[in-house]
Amino acid sequence: MRKTISIILFLLLVVLLSACNGKTSTFFGENENWIVKFNINKNNGSIEGTFIAEYKGGNLEELLNKEVLYEVGFKEPTSGGVGFLNDEGVLEGTAFKKSCYSNCDGSELVFNVIIDGKEENIMLNKK
Repeated sequence: MRKTISIILFLLLVVLLSACNGKTSTFFGENENWIVKFNINKNNGSIEGTFIAEYKGGNLEELLNKEVLYEVGFKEPTSGGVGFLNDEGVLEGTAFKKSCYSNCDGSELVFNVIIDGKEENIMLNKK
């Protein structure tokens, strides 16, 4: 239930940001453990990236209290942060480095998740 509410709130935020003369590009990708949706919002010269990464692998309980490092970029990661999965296995965040997205050819991003030193790469394609 909370996951659905989080997704609805996220989509409302995207719609509101898009309505302000901005342009939103959406990227989507998944691997065996993750589903990732990443939005790039361009508005009045500013660029902001927002994402939802949902863990779909096993052993979710073991990951709930672990720090999750994430990185995103074009061809290679250039921006990132740290967060924690919520009870439903969802990680939400933002990335603000303008250069990360201004060099993007618009077709593909790479999103990396690192937990306990183990890294997973998820290729995100523009939708």
